[in-house]
Amino acid sequence: MEPIGTITQYFPFIDEETKNVLEYVMAEASDYYNFVERLGELVLNTNSRVMTVYFAIHHAILAYEYKLIDKIREKYGENQILEPNLFFASSYQGTYEDVEKVHEMADAILATQPDDWIALEMYFMKFEVAMRNYPKTMYETEIMDKIKELMDNESNFGFYEATLYDYLSEKALSDGDADGRLRCINRALRAAEKFNDRVRVAHLLTKKANIIMNQDRAECKELLQQAYAIVESSLGIPMNYANILDKLGLIDAMRGKFDSAIKSLLDVITLRERAGLSTANASYFLSTLYNVIGEPESGLEWGLMTENQVKNRPILTNRAKLNQMWSLILLNRLTEAQILLDTYQEPILKSGDESQLAWLYFVTGVLEMARGDFTSALSSVNQGLEIYEQFRGAFIMELIFLYQLAKIEVYSCTSEEVVSPSLAILEDKALSEDLPGILGLVLLLKADAAIMDSDATRLREIVPQLQSLIEKEDLEFLRIHFESLTEKL
Repeated sequence: MEPIGTITQYFPFIDEETKNVLEYVMAEASDYYNFVERLGELVLNTNSRVMTVYFAIHHAILAYEYKLIDKIREKYGENQILEPNLFFASSYQGTYEDVEKVHEMADAILATQPDDWIALEMYFMKFEVAMRNYPKTMYETEIMDKIKELMDNESNFGFYEATLYDYLSEKALSDGDADGRLRCINRALRAAEKFNDRVRVAHLLTKKANIIMNQDRAECKELLQQAYAIVESSLGIPMNYANILDKLGLIDAMRGKFDSAIKSLLDVITLRERAGLSTANASYFLSTLYNVIGEPESGLEWGLMTENQVKNRPILTNRAKLNQMWSLILLNRLTEAQILLDTYQEPILKSGDESQLAWLYFVTGVLEMARGDFTSALSSVNQGLEIYEQFRGAFIMELIFLYQLAKIEVYSCTSEEVVSPSLAILEDKALSEDLPGILGLVLLLKADAAIMDSDATRLREIVPQLQSLIEKEDLEFLRIHFESLTEKL
């Protein structure tokens, strides 16, 4: 592989022997991921110098190779300089109590007054683990002050800006500062590009794509394609592919192309499982999508899978439970759903998480609809939708809530002609924003309304529209519903 800044940016600070080893492995490797594998094999098969092992762990973290890190830990884990990175890796894998150990081990190294670049590495590790748990774990202002002081004192530390502003974007997200988050990502991206840090360029392009997804899907897709090209040409990191697939799945889901979204997410889960990483986010979203398309058995299965992945994180468990309630209601297991709702309502209310509160309203509304209390159902789902309408970046959730409102309005209508304001809004969004799968759901509800109105003429108009949409956009999830409609013609 050709030299890349992700590796070479450290060369001005490290000893000649370590530099020579990294250059040799880089020259022999086919791409960055292969470099990580080869460097890992080298330190496992020889008694390597500690700084060579340090960089083997460092690059394994960037490549999400945690199984490799576990093997390195077994051989070299007692060395003090390696401990912060090792605990950093385990905290990322879900051992959240190791967050404090990162701080403790980094402070122990800082107490030895190491070289400035090592001190900076330690402060950054302390800062990142604090950001990952912010605002629950507040970062110390003095950490940021030390980072800025060290960066200002050494012109060769400019490449650290990519890491700094990447982390600051997470703080902006937690603070609800959407504009600040994007500014941080753009600044981080400029630094990564300047220093040819291709690993972080691909990561930041993917992250930026996620931020702008709801505002500009075309640019989002372009950013993901740029990231994919970098991964394919010089990185080869499986988890980069997984992260890009995850975002492509979200774009498809926003357009209601649920079949392809589900396929992407299943691929993400396969890649993450191979790397020994949590699949909670993808499992949760799969559960959501299966419930949307009317496959609650799968929705419940993936909701349980999500819960299994987040056992030590109560807030995320709440969210998994909400999806399970939704699945149980769709399966007409209303008593079980009510028991779960009674159990988790108070923890959800106490969590202070607006997204969870919105979903509590949603699930309550779905349960009320299942029991025939349409007035309360409309009120509950509307309250949830109002919360999501205040968020930037929750487009798919707004569509799901709006679709549920349309279902309640259609199925509760007692007038001679079915009227649904929410259905009209959803149809307008589907047509104006190119959401073919959402349009398919709209047509299904319109067909149900036509059946309720005993309007065979309107039903005969809708069925061919639905058939054309299914075939043109490859919307297989609609086919079983379409076939049911044709039997009623």
